[in-house]
Amino acid sequence: MNLKLLLLALCAMTASMRATVAADTNLSRLAAANNSFAFKLLQQLATEQSGKSIFISPYSAATALQMAANGAGGQTKTEMLQVLETSGISANALNAASKTAADWLNPKNTNVILTTANALWYAQNAAVKPEFLEANQKFFSSTIKALDFGNARAAEAEINEWASDQTHGRIKNIADNVITPYTDLILANAIYFKGKWLDPFDVKLTKDRPFHPATGAAKNLPMMERSKKFAYRQGSGYQAVRLPYIGGELAMYVFLPDPGSSPAKLLQIMNGDNWQRVTMPGFSPRDGLVVLPKFKLESTFKLNHSLEALGMKSAFNRQQADFSGMFSDPHCISEVRQKTFVEVSEEGTEAAAVTIIAMAPSAMIMNPPKPFAMIVDRPFLFAIVDARSEMILFMGVVNEL
Repeated sequence: MNLKLLLLALCAMTASMRATVAADTNLSRLAAANNSFAFKLLQQLATEQSGKSIFISPYSAATALQMAANGAGGQTKTEMLQVLETSGISANALNAASKTAADWLNPKNTNVILTTANALWYAQNAAVKPEFLEANQKFFSSTIKALDFGNARAAEAEINEWASDQTHGRIKNIADNVITPYTDLILANAIYFKGKWLDPFDVKLTKDRPFHPATGAAKNLPMMERSKKFAYRQGSGYQAVRLPYIGGELAMYVFLPDPGSSPAKLLQIMNGDNWQRVTMPGFSPRDGLVVLPKFKLESTFKLNHSLEALGMKSAFNRQQADFSGMFSDPHCISEVRQKTFVEVSEEGTEAAAVTIIAMAPSAMIMNPPKPFAMIVDRPFLFAIVDARSEMILFMGVVNEL
C-alpha cells in the first residue's frame, strides 16, 4: 500500500472511531436523561397515588414523547425537552441516540426476549408534514399508516391489535375510546421483556409469609427464597440487591427501605444523577438471603396531569401548544396514556408496556461481612435495567399486593 492510500485508510479509520465514540457518548447522555426522567415520573405518580402499587415504563413514555417532540416548536419543545432532561442534546444527536438505543434493546441472542417497536397512525384527511413522518421512520423505525379515524372503533381495534402483537398479548385495549371526532394522529411505543433469572428461585422453597402493605393488615403471600452470593448494597436508609437475568445484560434491582421508611421517602433522595454516580456502582458481592414475593401488576395511567406537573404545560394547552413541525395548523396533545404489565415468579420476569400519544387540533386537548437477610415483606421499589446502555426500562413501587 502506498503512503497516500495508507493515509486515506487511516483517516477513514479515525473518522469511523470518532463516529463510534460520538454515538456512545450520545447514547450515554440519552440514558442519563431517560433515567432522570424515570425517577421524576415515578416520584410524581407515587405522590398522586400515595399508598398504591405503580408500575411504569419510563423508556416507553420517553420514547413516545421524543417522537412527538420532533414535531414541536417554541416553548412547547423547550418544555418537553426540559421534562425529558434532553435540553443539552442536539436534535440530530438525540434522534441518532434514540435509534442506537432501539438497536441495543432488540438483541439478537436468545438469552432473553426484549423487543421495542414504534408506530404512527394518522387520519386520512390530516395534513401531517412529510418531514415529521420521515424523521419518525428514519430514527424510530416507526410503522406509519393512514387510517379512517371517522370509523373510530375500527381504527382503535387496529391500534389495539398492534399493541397486543408487540407485547405477546399482554397489553390489550390500550386505544379504547382514545379517538374522538377531532383526533388527527396517534403515536405509540411498545416494549416487551421476558427473561429467566440467571439463578432461579427454588419452587420448593416458596411458601406463604406475611407481607405488610403500606396501609391495612398484613397478608399472607407466596414468597420466593434464595441463599447465595448476591450483588448487594447497604445504602443510607435501605438495602438493595441486583438479580441478573440469563445473559447478564439485564437485571432487576430491588430496593427495600428500612423499617419506618417507605418507597416514597426513598424516591425523595434518589434521582437519575444519584442512580448513575452512586447507586449503580455501589453493589458488591456478599453472601446473603433474599426473600421476594411473587407478584403480578397491571396498570393504566393517563399521564397528562403528571407531565403537566413536571413542567410540560403548553403541549396540552389549546392556545399555547406549538406542534408546527408536525402540522401546518395548530394542534395539541389530547392524551398521553400508558398501559403496563409485569409478572415476577421463581423462573424469571415478564414485563410489557405501551404508551400512546393522541394529537388533536387546538380547538381540542474487605473482610467478608456477615451474611445479610433482605426480607421483602413490606413496600419496596424495583427497576429493570439494561446493563449495556444503563437505561432503566421499567420501574415500580409495590405498596400493596
